[in-house]
Amino acid sequence: MLLNRRSRVLRTAAVATGTSVALLLPAAAAFADDASGSGDPGAAVREQVSGWPLPDGSTAQVRQTGEGSYSADIVGRDGVLIGSLSSTGGRPAYAENNGLHIVLQPDGTVSSWMDQVPAPVPPKPEPKPEPKPAPQPKPAPKPAPKPKPAPKPAPRALPKAKLADGTVATFAKHGKNGPRVQVSLVNGKRVATVDPKHLTVQHRGWTYKLAVQPGKQQYRFVVVDTPKRGGNSWVYDLNGKLVATYHAQKR
Repeated sequence: MLLNRRSRVLRTAAVATGTSVALLLPAAAAFADDASGSGDPGAAVREQVSGWPLPDGSTAQVRQTGEGSYSADIVGRDGVLIGSLSSTGGRPAYAENNGLHIVLQPDGTVSSWMDQVPAPVPPKPEPKPEPKPAPQPKPAPKPAPKPKPAPKPAPRALPKAKLADGTVATFAKHGKNGPRVQVSLVNGKRVATVDPKHLTVQHRGWTYKLAVQPGKQQYRFVVVDTPKRGGNSWVYDLNGKLVATYHAQKR
């Protein structure tokens, strides 16, 4: 608030030099001017008062004090004189009071404005804490897969041999009850089987034997032709290999 409580001498000096002085004088000084100027030729002019409303609710009461000279009393809402300012020498006068700016122009008009106070910025709301995800239960570990059993080796095909009578012999050296030889037709139909419990089997005049070699504990499979055809014989080992052939002597 500019309340310049200066003397009337300073104000008079400013008028004399023709400068524009912006002063807010106390009410006593303003009224002193009115009292001292009652005998002047311009006293009748000062009686003409024009009111200028100001943005803060106060009023500027302007009087002409001479040729090209004006003074303004700033009166508050409650009628109390706040101060005064004057314009002389054709120059405007300026004053400021608590953010209220007043300009008294050389023609006696008044312009005024208030400082623009920025609106308070509302505080930003605090960010809401993000909800923590609920802990998920850990899945139970899967049992380790059991190793696959190694595939069993495919059984080896048993050795076979085609016999003189047109049948087929299949040899099994390691049967449950010892070695075994099975004789079958070409179509697979079994016709005879020899093993340690059935050492000799006959079929249609042919004889099939499972014989043990003396002193070697090795078996041989013997096929004997019918006597009508001469009684020839063929000897095989248990791998199906022909190892000997005997021809009967003719009489």
